[in-house]
Amino acid sequence: SKFGDIWLSVKQGTDSALAMAMGHVILKEYHVDREAKYFRDYVRQYTDMPMLVVLVKQGASYVPERFLRAADFDASLDEKNNPDWKTVAYDETSGKIVVPKGSVGFRWGEQGKWNLEEAESNGANTQLRLTLKGFSDEIAEVAFPYFGNVENEHFTSDNHPSILPRNVPVRRIQTTEGETLVATVHDLFLANYGVDRGFGGAYDARSYDEPVPYTPAWAEKITGVSRDKIIQVAREFATNAEKTNGRSMVIIGAAMNHWYHCDMNYRGVINMLVMCGCIGQSGGGWAHYVGQ
Repeated sequence: SKFGDIWLSVKQGTDSALAMAMGHVILKEYHVDREAKYFRDYVRQYTDMPMLVVLVKQGASYVPERFLRAADFDASLDEKNNPDWKTVAYDETSGKIVVPKGSVGFRWGEQGKWNLEEAESNGANTQLRLTLKGFSDEIAEVAFPYFGNVENEHFTSDNHPSILPRNVPVRRIQTTEGETLVATVHDLFLANYGVDRGFGGAYDARSYDEPVPYTPAWAEKITGVSRDKIIQVAREFATNAEKTNGRSMVIIGAAMNHWYHCDMNYRGVINMLVMCGCIGQSGGGWAHYVGQ
C-alpha cells in the first residue's frame, strides 16, 4: 500500500460490499446516466446481459428462474442442434427474438460457431437489445435476496428486509408452455444493484447518500471506507477503462479467499471488470497472485 496514491482500508472480509458500491457508481454514471459506448458494446457482445430470463411468480413478486432458450419456442426457432442450450435475446433493429452465436449450445456439433460475434446463428448481423426499457409490456416487481441483515459479531449488519423488491421492465411472450414473463440480464443486474432508473420502488437509491443496498453510503457503514473515496476510485477505475478500452486491472492476493463466502468477494470484483469491459484486454482484467 505504500506505493499507492490512495489506500482504501477495508475491514477484512467486506470486499464484496466495497465492490458492490463501486459497481453501483459505475452502473449509474457509465451505463444509465450516460451510456459509455465502449462499455455498452462490450457487454452486448461479450456478456450475457442481453439474454432473456424467465420470471416466475413467488408470493407477491416475481423471481428469476432460468434463461429463456430456443427450445422454448415452436420448432426451436429452427435450431436443430442443442436448442435446449441456446439462449435468446431481442434484436434491437428488427424487434424479433434471435439466437446469438456463442452460447454453450454452439460448443459442440457446430464447428466455428462458438465465437462471441454480434451475429445470429444463421450468420446474419444483429445488435442485441440490452434493456427492455422503452420496449416493455409492463413494469414488474422482482424480488432479490439480501443477506446483509444477518447479525453476527464480526460484521456490521443493517435492518433491511431479507427480500428486496425492485421494479424491472418486462415483456410477455408466447412459448410452447404458454405466456411467459421475461426480463434481460442487464435489467435484472441494474435492479439488483439498486440503481434508480425511474421505475419507482422503495429500495432504489436516488442518491449515493441513501443507505440502501448497494450504495456508497451503505458500504461505508460496513467496510469503514468513506463514501467519497468509494465514489472517487470507482470513477477513476471506470474512466481509465473507458479511455483505454478496458485497461483497468484488479490485482488480488490470497488473503481474500481465506474468508467465508470469499466467492462473493470475487464475484463483486469480477462484475466491475465485466461492466467496464476489462476481461480479455491486454493490460486489464483480473490478476490473482499466488497459485498461478
